[in-house]
Amino acid sequence: MGFLDIRPLFTLGFWFKMVPDQLLPPFQWAFLVFFGLLILAGILADQVHKRRKDNFVLRFGAKYIKNWFLTAGIIGCLLLFFGYERAVFLSSRFWYLVWFISFGLWLYFVIKKIKSLPQKEEDLKKKAQFEKYLPKKK
Repeated sequence: MGFLDIRPLFTLGFWFKMVPDQLLPPFQWAFLVFFGLLILAGILADQVHKRRKDNFVLRFGAKYIKNWFLTAGIIGCLLLFFGYERAVFLSSRFWYLVWFISFGLWLYFVIKKIKSLPQKEEDLKKKAQFEKYLPKKK
């Protein structure tokens, strides 16, 4: 049994133990840095959304991904906090599985929506081109 033995990851007892052992400090710091980077990426995406008014795809792509980054980072930090405080139910490791699966699905749909943005931009340009010939309300 070495330091990086991953065999326990494949047992149900590891994931569903109600009061798991605390994370080792290097892993705790790695998770904290990762979740902090997610929050920072959300703040940067918000800035891109506010300032890049000329690029439709980049602007609205940043708008959609911003919420994902911020929510994933904040909930991840909450999971770390509950593990640090050794809260009985909320520090269980299966919450990390729930986090990974739910945010993975959400990211899939966000990426799918971002991929549809160029078509939406093209449709909006065609609509604007068509409507410029229609009479305006007085």
